[in-house]
Parts: sequence; C-alpha cells; structure tokens
Amino acid sequence: MGFPKLLSGAAEIRVHLAPGALIACEVQRNWGRPTVTRKASFQFYNGERPAAMAALQRWIREVPGSRSLVWIVGPTEAQYFVLPWSPEWVDPDSRYAYARAHYEQLYSTDSRSVSFFFGEPSAEGGQLVSCISSQLHAELSNFARECDCELSAIKPSVASVWKRFQSVLKAEEGTLCVVEGDHLAFVRHDRNRISEVVVRRRSAQQTMDAALKGVVRRFANTADRGAAPGGVFDLRLPAKQGFDTRGDATYAVALCGAL
Repeated sequence: MGFPKLLSGAAEIRVHLAPGALIACEVQRNWGRPTVTRKASFQFYNGERPAAMAALQRWIREVPGSRSLVWIVGPTEAQYFVLPWSPEWVDPDSRYAYARAHYEQLYSTDSRSVSFFFGEPSAEGGQLVSCISSQLHAELSNFARECDCELSAIKPSVASVWKRFQSVLKAEEGTLCVVEGDHLAFVRHDRNRISEVVVRRRSAQQTMDAALKGVVRRFANTADRGAAPGGVFDLRLPAKQGFDTRGDATYAVALCGAL
C-alpha cells in the first residue's frame, strides 16, 4: 500500500536511460511532498553502459535504507506506435495479440523479442503503445534486484511525458516535442488522441519544424534549451526542494511523474 511507504520515508530512485547517459535522482516524500535529495549523471559511449550501470549501483548504495526504482527509458531504446482501440481490446490477451501483430507489420521483427507498455486509450479511439527489447527489460529488472530495490516501474520516456502533461495537452490540437539529448520526438495529437509518434536525431543547431501545426509544446532535458522558438511553448516541472526548474533541466525527464 502506498500510505505506509509514504510515512516510512522510503526513497524512490528514478533513472532516465538517456542517449549516452544514466541520469539518476533520489526522491523522498514526506506527507505527500516530494524532495529531490540526490542527483547524479553517469555518461557512457557505445559499449560502455555496463561501467555506467556499475557506477550507478555504487551511487544508489551510498545511502542505506529501503527504496524503490523507476526506470524511464529514452528514445534510443524505445519504439512507439498507435494502436486503434475499441472496447474489445479491454481483454489483455486480445490486446497483446493485436499489438504484436501490429508491431510485426510495422517493423518486420518478431514481436516475441519485445516488451509492450500500453497507455490509456482515448475515448476518440487510439492507444499509445511503447515497447523495449525483452533483453533490456530483463537487464533493468535484474539491476533492481542487485541493488536491493523494489522495481516500481519501467516507463518509456515519451509516454511518461505525455501522461504527466496530459491535463494540458488533452484540450489542444497540435504537437508535443520531447527533447532528450541529441534526440527529438514529435507526438502529434488531436486533443486526447495521439495520431503519430516520430523519433529522430537532431543537431545542436536544429530548431522546431516550422511546418508543425496547431499548438506546439516542448519538454526538454537539455541544459542549453534556451528560449522556446517562436510559436513554441515550453512545458516545465514545478520547482521543488532539490530541483531548480532551469538549472536542473538535465533531470527533468527522470523526474517526470514524480513532481
């Protein structure tokens, strides 16, 4: 139950598996009020993630106590598609079968090698589906056990940002732009219904597409995000003890859903 954990002061470790970095935060909650008590970032290059994972494990263990772990999986490790939704997909077996068939049609890859995460279906018809490799899912689950953490969740980043700001986005028609390091995701939506998710690399000088229609909102974890381009509105987490809205932009995705 959540209430006893709230009173016990158990820590929540939130790790953003970002492009080239493990970005970690420790969050303590007292009477429902979150405080960011520790922050750290562990950089890695191709093939060097195991060393960064080992450094992250040492960092987690620096402070003794009970804790849960939430993984936020970034764009280099996640894929997205929109599943047409109807009430018949409420049955989990039917929904999974439909999602696997849709995935294989889109990516020409055996769906048995991936793990699926389902967003909330919109009343207008449509459900965001996120997926990561089953191998990565096992790696992140094993890491939690090795750190003596309760695995609370594994959440793809774009889905996490959408859910955090859905109360704002559901009243608009436009595009949510999620910036994570050198990757950019476009979530095109009509109110609560997502029509498309496109993820691509970006250059340091790249700005938002001028062709984007409707209300364009940006959520970024890049320290150099600066002022939003004309016609683009920034989404920001609220400032809390241990988290500065502007100075701690690097940790924004890791904390998305906690603040």
